[in-house]
Amino acid sequence: MKIAIIGAGPGGLYAALAAARENIRVDLFEKRKVGEGIVCGECIFDSLGIMARPGRGLLHPVDEIVMKCRRDYTFPLSRLRKLWMLDRRIWQQELANLARSRGVVIHENAKITQARLRQMQKEYDWIADASGAPSVTSGLYQFSDEYFKEYLLAYQVLLAGDFSALAPRIKVAFFSNLPSELQPAYYWIFPKDAGQANAGVVCTVRGTLNRDRLDLKKLLADVLLAEGLAAASVLEKGGGIGTSRLLPHLVYDNIILVGDAAGLTSALHGGGIDMACLSGVLAVQAVIGGSKGIAAYEKKLKRYMRDKLALEKVTIRKMRTLSFDQFDDLLSGVTSASKVARLKTALCHPDMLYATIKWLGKKKDVPEWPV
Repeated sequence: MKIAIIGAGPGGLYAALAAARENIRVDLFEKRKVGEGIVCGECIFDSLGIMARPGRGLLHPVDEIVMKCRRDYTFPLSRLRKLWMLDRRIWQQELANLARSRGVVIHENAKITQARLRQMQKEYDWIADASGAPSVTSGLYQFSDEYFKEYLLAYQVLLAGDFSALAPRIKVAFFSNLPSELQPAYYWIFPKDAGQANAGVVCTVRGTLNRDRLDLKKLLADVLLAEGLAAASVLEKGGGIGTSRLLPHLVYDNIILVGDAAGLTSALHGGGIDMACLSGVLAVQAVIGGSKGIAAYEKKLKRYMRDKLALEKVTIRKMRTLSFDQFDDLLSGVTSASKVARLKTALCHPDMLYATIKWLGKKKDVPEWPV
């Protein structure tokens, strides 16, 4: 078998490593240099509790999140799931070096056009498209609009400044003045260390965003001013989308979609590295399994995601239906040090309690990770 992989992000690299482990011939195509063009908070949130601790590129574990509503609330996330702050450039370059050592041929600065993709379908048994959203495949098969039915739109900067008061924690703050249809909407400050941090804003969009109504660049400038970071040096900046729903079809002839290309970005927090890695491994298992394996690919993804998505759906509903003060009360109760306060909050929000128990309760099968 011979497989081509488009995109040297987490999903593409994990797919390459998983295929190499099975002695499959792999060509990986990356439109830039490996590790370039990253627009991301650079955290891995192990939302399923199945990821292995990252190797080179890991900066530090994140034990606590500061969540800001009316007030600041500290949430000890590490008690529930792991969160790691990365230098994604180093992490992905290390994964690429590991893939090369196992026989994967990596083609950098190799942008795949629709015409080239059509030719590749004849040259390879299978193609794993991990090119992001919208995917290369969507242009060829004309389903790019699927990525824009509901998506997260983000704009971020990498700052140089003094983040010693926050690091090694991260901060997520919710907007009080944005309408419910743009929720989830929030800003983040993720320190890489005491001197650098990723900061950005994100909101939910359906269809085309009216820039006269919401300017993300201006919104971020206002955030940085309010946070006392307006004078910080901007080292990098960029934006992008993350489709917040699984696409209706994940296989097109001999092409299988992976990661963001499959719509695996969290609708709640915008993360998707863990799901990208998982989908890369499952995609390789699927093509090895023939027609039955391909047919089971989407079902396997949904089985892993079911409880996570249920909790995210409940939380998003709260963000859209509760007033800002009511949502503040919810955060206050969830993060309280008092067991009585947490119990009272749970009884007021039984749907969230049930979804949380389901998310945490059943241990997921751990795939055979290639790293």
